[in-house]
Amino acid sequence: MCKLFDEWVNEIKAFCIDNSLDFDKAKSMSQSWGKNFVALSYYDKTKGTSGLLDDTPMPLVLLIKKTSEGLTFEQTENTKKYLGKTA
Repeated sequence: MCKLFDEWVNEIKAFCIDNSLDFDKAKSMSQSWGKNFVALSYYDKTKGTSGLLDDTPMPLVLLIKKTSEGLTFEQTENTKKYLGKTA
């Protein structure tokens, strides 16, 4: 797991709760990161079995950035689909 995700875990969990998102799903998603951001993406295990030869990109689900004001969360068109709570 990404070090930044671990550092920001309380804020990420609070964001998920406030927005009716499943934190357990979020912490198990594929993570990409840089100096001041973490990107959560959905990985479909049934697609992309040939690696880059399949050219199957993972949809971006949630982008978390650290700014001078604190953390910002950018939802995408995939956020509710992959992080939404199921009844």
